[in-house]
Amino acid sequence: MYFPKDMTFQYFFFDTYIGYFLQALPIALLGSIIYTSIKFRNDKTTPTSKKIFFCIFICYIIGLICLVVGLDLMNIIWYKLIYHRDSGHSLSLFNGDFNFTLNFINNIDGETIGNFLMFLPFGILYPLSQKELTWKNIFFKGIMFVLIIEILQPCFGRAFDINDIILNSLGILVSTSLFMGIKKLQFKNLSNKI
Repeated sequence: MYFPKDMTFQYFFFDTYIGYFLQALPIALLGSIIYTSIKFRNDKTTPTSKKIFFCIFICYIIGLICLVVGLDLMNIIWYKLIYHRDSGHSLSLFNGDFNFTLNFINNIDGETIGNFLMFLPFGILYPLSQKELTWKNIFFKGIMFVLIIEILQPCFGRAFDINDIILNSLGILVSTSLFMGIKKLQFKNLSNKI
């Protein structure tokens, strides 16, 4: 593996959560702009605000997919683009690693907190990007997305982890409840003024 003189940048970009985010961001932005442009090309009825939130939501979803399924591939591609050399890493597909042991309460660390935080935006961005949705609908679609990603992870060299499902679901539960609670309060305040 090639080690450049500036090891600080390499560590930051390839071995930190912020670096992973920065790797996924350009891919997510490009993908969401292309997808949103195609989806709303001839649509004159959807309000601009919905289109913008839809674009942000798609950016968020593509970013999540990059981070939880395509992290190794992103590392290889970015290393090649930045250093013009092989990173020395390889893709490990179909490792079949499964963890069914509940231990996130006894093992609170950066990854545990990250698994909770990474799905907080779902409960806010999804309803802002769609027409009227119920709490149940938002939560159900969020859980389905979490399950699909978690089931696919062993196919891409990552692990299926029951702790991730619970923490991701808690993030969706908190943000969906918060969003719907604020929406209900706004509606109540609006009704009281009329």
